[in-house]
Amino acid sequence: MIEHSKPTMGRQEQKAISATMKTNYLAEGKIVSKFEKELAQYINSKGGVATCTGTLALHLALMCLDINSGDEIIIPSYACRSLLNSVLYSRAKPVLCDVSVEDYNMSSREAEKKITRRTKAIIIPHMYGCPAKIDEFKELGVYIIEDCAHSIGAEYKNRKVGSWGDLSIFSFEGTKYITTGEGGMVLSNSNYLLNRLKKLKEPDSSEFKIKYTYRMTNLQAAVGRVQLSRLGEFIRKRKLVANIYNMAFADCDMQLLKGCPESIDIYQRYMIRINKDIYSFMKKCYKKGVKVKQPVKPHPLHRYLNLSAKNFPNTEYIMRSAVSVPIYPLLTGKQIKHVVDTIKKVI
Repeated sequence: MIEHSKPTMGRQEQKAISATMKTNYLAEGKIVSKFEKELAQYINSKGGVATCTGTLALHLALMCLDINSGDEIIIPSYACRSLLNSVLYSRAKPVLCDVSVEDYNMSSREAEKKITRRTKAIIIPHMYGCPAKIDEFKELGVYIIEDCAHSIGAEYKNRKVGSWGDLSIFSFEGTKYITTGEGGMVLSNSNYLLNRLKKLKEPDSSEFKIKYTYRMTNLQAAVGRVQLSRLGEFIRKRKLVANIYNMAFADCDMQLLKGCPESIDIYQRYMIRINKDIYSFMKKCYKKGVKVKQPVKPHPLHRYLNLSAKNFPNTEYIMRSAVSVPIYPLLTGKQIKHVVDTIKKVI
């Protein structure tokens, strides 16, 4: 069976874990600090604050903006449930937007329609490693939080995603581009926001009444540092697989995710839209030994909030037609060929 996704781990990660264990200091410490600095340097941000999950990185980012009950946070409906959870953790009101059929990202034009005097921030995921047009959001006059859970290493207009917003968040969960098992980080180019993030998380500070014990362990960070050092290798291998898929599927009855010419997609997921029942399609692929998945499941966010599907036509269409094909560095040539042959036969 060819898995849908698989972390790329090896001897380097094992050595990092072993070396950390020998220090007898496994909680958050100097190794976490090094990981924060290295990721910030890679993205070209002033600094970062590590957390135990990506969801909690987003919650911490929202809390450092002084979100109050009734404040509105704009998010796309076609997104991971974690976005909705983080907004609700913050006691804010989620305001949902439809997305583009071409790149599955929220557009600034749609977001602008949702802005009111209560709007505090917009959370913009770069879906599946395909950058959103993030510069257009910066003109809207509210805080911008980039969700880079899918897009570490992707670029838009020759800048790394994660360097555009007031804040950016990253996830290192097991299916993400680089992994620490679980884990996350918030980055910012604002010294003021970075200071607030640190004080919200540090247990010995007295400035804030509520503290969030969202700390990452040294063990996680040791793995994360190795994974970050291998990121260029991971990107190259995924692009190689994507190029093979692009050529193989060029004459098939499907539509591929399409980013703008000014962006560099890193293929965190290889998405296809098909003119067939996707549940039947996934079952047939599974029977032939290939796991194909619907990445956003079981529902888009507007359904959780009982909002009318009529207001989210693109999200509904993507949910009915889009699936994700296996793409990760550990795929062998034989496996890639089997994925291609299976998809083409089932199509």
